[in-house]
Amino acid sequence: MDNALDFYAAIDRNIMRTGQHLMAIFADGDDPAFIYTIGNALQGLPELLLVGNFDRAVTGTILNVLGARMRAERQPLEGDLEFGAAFPARVRRATAAAKQRFTIQAGRFLRHEEYDVLQLLLCDPAGVYPDEPECAPGFDVPLA
Repeated sequence: MDNALDFYAAIDRNIMRTGQHLMAIFADGDDPAFIYTIGNALQGLPELLLVGNFDRAVTGTILNVLGARMRAERQPLEGDLEFGAAFPARVRRATAAAKQRFTIQAGRFLRHEEYDVLQLLLCDPAGVYPDEPECAPGFDVPLA
């Protein structure tokens, strides 16, 4: 992309086509990879965030499926969500600090910071979620 205008135009095209844009950030040193949505706030809904060094195709699919569900139901996701995968995802409200750390391009695209972020947590193969005792390494991601 030649400049910031092209970058934000591509985000806008994705939102118009699918309802949201996905922004994937690679891991950097001790900081895990993460992926988040841009565009749900345009419909008065929270953006979605998934933190962890998981396969981008898998996390992208999860965000696309759950983002589409949220937009269809016109209400924020909550609780433990079944979505056709082997394990459910758990929803938690992200902190304001996490919003600044993880979803900065959403605020820049929207041109304001008046949006909420929901973090989606994936359980390990034993069904244990991050921040629970004995969560498997790789699944025990930072709570945003």
